[in-house]
Amino acid sequence: MAINAARLGSGWVDKKDARRALSRLERLAEGGRTKAVKASPDMLAAAGIAVIEVPRAVEGELKHV
Repeated sequence: MAINAARLGSGWVDKKDARRALSRLERLAEGGRTKAVKASPDMLAAAGIAVIEVPRAVEGELKHV
């Protein structure tokens, strides 16, 4: 990490590599990468998003409107 910090500070790093390294350092500083959580109907309702659950159609009962 110290070598990478020295390289970044020296200005001898490609812009693409510098951006990648800085992004990695920022993620580490923020506690690492967090995974997205699939929103539940309760979470959506708390955000003011209406949730309507529709039962699955049974094979052969498919009606075209």
